[in-house]
This record gives sequence, C-alpha cells and structure tokens, in this order.
Amino acid sequence: LKGAMQQSSELMAVVKAEAYGHGMYEIATYAEKMGVGSFAVATIDEGIELRRCGISGEILVLGYTDPSRAGDLRRYDIMQTVIGREYSELLNAQGYRIKAHIKIDTGMHRLGFDDTDIDGIISAFGMKNIDVHGIYTHLCVSDSLEEDDVRFTSMQIERFYKLLHTIKERGIAIPKTHIQSSYGLLNYPELKCDYVRAGIAMYGVLSSPNDETKLHLDLKPVLSVKSRVVLL
Repeated sequence: LKGAMQQSSELMAVVKAEAYGHGMYEIATYAEKMGVGSFAVATIDEGIELRRCGISGEILVLGYTDPSRAGDLRRYDIMQTVIGREYSELLNAQGYRIKAHIKIDTGMHRLGFDDTDIDGIISAFGMKNIDVHGIYTHLCVSDSLEEDDVRFTSMQIERFYKLLHTIKERGIAIPKTHIQSSYGLLNYPELKCDYVRAGIAMYGVLSSPNDETKLHLDLKPVLSVKSRVVLL
C-alpha cells in the first residue's frame, strides 16, 4: 500500500470496529512497530482503548463525539473530526484546547461542513480551543468505476480542492489533507494528499472479491479461519 501511495503521503491505518474484526490491539501495536504513525477510529472510546494499549501515534476520531467529552479528547491526546459550524462552536465552548480535523461534505451528505460554507469553515480555524491539524473529505463512490460514479467522484475531488484554494486565498494556512480511503487509493492513485486512510485494503481484501480497480496490488488476507474435521 505504501509503495502505491504518492511519496508525500503517509498511511493512516483505519482500525475502527476492532480493526474490521481482526483485533484492534493486535493490528495497531503491530502496525506501529512497522512505522505507522497515524490511526483512525470511529469513536472516542476506541481511541481511548488504543491509548491504554500503549499506542503513541496520532489518533483521529472519524465519527461524532459529544462535546461534553472534550476533556477526554484532551486528556488522551485524541484528535476529533469537526463536522459543522454549530458543533465546532459547542466543542470550542467546553474550554479544553483540542486537536481536530475538519471534515468537508463534498456530496456524501452524512457528516461535515458543506463545501460552500466558507465562513463557517474559516471560523473553525480561528477558534481559541480548536487546533486544526487536518482537513478531509470522503469519496463515497470511489469503489466504483461506473461512468456516473467516476463523474461524481471527480466532482467531489474538484469541490474539495477548490475549497482549499478558496480558504488559502482568505489567509488560512492549509493543514494536512486526506481524501483517499482504500478505494480512493486503488482507483485514484494520482491524488496528492498528506494521508491515505487505508481500511479494508490494509487487511488484504476488497469489499467484494469481484471489484475492479485501476491498481492491482498483491493484496493477501491477513486473517484466515482454520478448522479440523471432527465428525463425518
């Protein structure tokens, strides 16, 4: 995976949901020994578990964390995804200076600032208790090479980079960026960002064994199930 990434990119290991069922402790500790310095989880409690397992690298919560838990984010040095203007204001009001990544909604319509909310995004950068370390979006149909899906993904990419250009013109120093998940790397390897959020591909498989991708990497499943015949 690292060999397929742009030289400027760093692997962010997605270990949410017990590392896709493989065991978060086992995967994260081994990955950190291999030099992986950034991890992504779904919830703050997964992040706290990683810290208690001894993981010292960056940890980013991709999902929602109640603002009342800002103290835990600070205590365990966990970065939180900021998903909108109101949320950033609530998080800022807790009084704990926390690290954050700003998520941009470029078309998935799940979590994130709308890419047209320039003022809201810029305001998050200026908040006293939010230390912005990254900005990202999610390419929701990058797993498909169907013409309509490729067109939609291209639109998302264009909107994300247009936003970065706009806020840079407004005087914002662009933090680390990430736009590719596993399929973002496999189907759009030319994109240049600071991180690649590798999830399913890191475990040696695709979401479906029949998926077609532009890159054909020699992926091997890291988990196998074995048994012995005990009865005929």
